[in-house]
Amino acid sequence: MEALKELVKVLNRKCLSKIDVLDKTLLHQTKENLYYRLYEGLENGKITDDASAAKYLYGSTEKDAKYRKLKSRFRSKLMRTVLLFDNEDVFVNSQSQAYYECLTNNHIIEVLLKLTGTSKLVYELVQDSLPKAKQFKFYDILKNYSFYMLSYYSVKGDQKSFNKEQEKYLSYLDLSGKEQYAKFLFYKSSIKLDNQSPITDDLLKEVELILLEMTQLRKLLESYEIDFFYFFLALEYYQKSNKLDSIISICDEAEYIMTENTLTYTNTRKIIILFFRLNTYLSLKKFEEAIKLIKTEKALQIPVNYYNWFLLKETEFKLYLHNNNVKDSYRVYEEVIDNNSFKNQVDRMTEKWKIYHAYLVFLDNYLNNGDYKKFSLPKFLNSVPVNSKDKSGFNFAIRIIELLFQFARGEDAMVFHKMDALRVYRSRYLNDNTYKRNHLFLSLLLKSEKSGFDYKVLHKADWQEIQNLRDRKHIIAEWEIIPYEELWDIFVELAKR
Repeated sequence: MEALKELVKVLNRKCLSKIDVLDKTLLHQTKENLYYRLYEGLENGKITDDASAAKYLYGSTEKDAKYRKLKSRFRSKLMRTVLLFDNEDVFVNSQSQAYYECLTNNHIIEVLLKLTGTSKLVYELVQDSLPKAKQFKFYDILKNYSFYMLSYYSVKGDQKSFNKEQEKYLSYLDLSGKEQYAKFLFYKSSIKLDNQSPITDDLLKEVELILLEMTQLRKLLESYEIDFFYFFLALEYYQKSNKLDSIISICDEAEYIMTENTLTYTNTRKIIILFFRLNTYLSLKKFEEAIKLIKTEKALQIPVNYYNWFLLKETEFKLYLHNNNVKDSYRVYEEVIDNNSFKNQVDRMTEKWKIYHAYLVFLDNYLNNGDYKKFSLPKFLNSVPVNSKDKSGFNFAIRIIELLFQFARGEDAMVFHKMDALRVYRSRYLNDNTYKRNHLFLSLLLKSEKSGFDYKVLHKADWQEIQNLRDRKHIIAEWEIIPYEELWDIFVELAKR
């Protein structure tokens, strides 16, 4: 009751009358309610920037003082409302719910400390939230909670309790520091493994050493948070190193932890592990196993308007395509195109599906003796401007499918004409480890040119590049829509025709 009395003093009637959040009243639908109109416009896409917002609300420009004032107040209300979520409605797993609860309690305590000093109220609030923070090992929260307790014991003059708490504080301080350092190592490495950076042997060695350092931190910390940062970095590293068995091992370990301790389970973690496992099965040609896994994991219930849904469909599409299952490839393609939110996705992603469709049409024609001339190359090339500028990724996929259609149509003069440009392209853009297979496949095409694309020469060729592609020693990147060793076999067969 003493704590309630103290809270009522802080939250006096004057304060309560001025609480400034976005509530049901402000979201009541009327033409005069500008807060509602701004919220609704952002929600449904009518408002995309300051210019469209000012015009929609006031019929003026973004420099309008009335608009700028409304925008500032609206933002302020939104920010304060974030601290008032019903965490069971917003967060889908117990860990996220617990962290949100502990974090908001921590902020409340900080505010109360500024208003009332270290009081009995602060002590009680810490004690209420402490068990949950310990259960989930939120070291950053525990460090703060312990410090509040030290402050309280200091004000009370309780030396014995202070000394006892001091040991806990120093321990939490050390653990939270190690935990944050481990996260720093993850971000430091992850950004270097991004496709924007060259994936060299030296870079992979550097990341390997960081993984060893994170392994040591895992031994010192009882932190599932760090476990999963380690897993995600290891998965990226093994993927870039093309160590497929190691990827499966990491996926198994992560799955085991989430199964054994349900507090560690989050939908995001499950999806990330699923994607890595599926793409590894794709590289290993375990098509049936991967499709079975997708059907099993339907329980994840990824909303159809989420980006992850589209990513999962990309993998499913490739699984069928790599297995020459044209019918199901078309079915997945149609599911994506018919998705109501497809047109709202970023251009790079929507263009990828146009590229996938081009490969699907090509493979369908090859397998079923179709008419390659029915596919409009000019229309296709004009429909993928964003990916055409990506000099080493999907741009390569676009160049290859264009060449394959032309070769299949017997437009040899066009193919020969492209070879010099492709030779320059190979030396300029394909020197990263990520593009080794691009380099190998393009080398085969350039060697084929020297023989005049003679079927007898290509059929008997025992060039090292062919074996390297079949051995799959290098990364199969996302833009390798049909495996290059299979495209080579198709290319040779087309030379016969």
